[in-house]
Amino acid sequence: MVMVKSQHSSVIYVTLLIAILLMLVPLPDNLRYARPEWVVMTLIYWAMALPQRVSIGVAWLTGLVVDVVTGGVLGIHAFAYSLVIYLVGRLHLQIRQYPLWQQAITILSLVFLVHFTVMFNAPISFSWANWMTLLTSTLVWPLVYAVLRKIRRSFQVS
Repeated sequence: MVMVKSQHSSVIYVTLLIAILLMLVPLPDNLRYARPEWVVMTLIYWAMALPQRVSIGVAWLTGLVVDVVTGGVLGIHAFAYSLVIYLVGRLHLQIRQYPLWQQAITILSLVFLVHFTVMFNAPISFSWANWMTLLTSTLVWPLVYAVLRKIRRSFQVS
């Protein structure tokens, strides 16, 4: 029985790994700023669906991995992701009840919080193009939600 739980937990980590890989896929210059925040959206989904499984610790470790693979300042994404997942953990019961369009607006505010935290703490120049990812993440959220929900139900992750 313990092995089955471990196998189901691996589904969560595989989806986070896929999100990190999607974050690293090179895009043309004109689409570079429109890249959705795959990792944040994946963390938010799992923190909403299974808050006892995906908490601040998972967000912190995922953020450290993102900092390492992107070559950023160590700990910035870890802090930003932990902050967002703390808020999702506190509000997951309410957020789950929202229709998808309201969840997308919530995603907008949470991705804004991540970007603000990263831009405030890292030597990144301010540009309106950097904020395009807020819009794309908001628009892609219903698809991410549907795909991760299907995965969770297919693999019976609970």
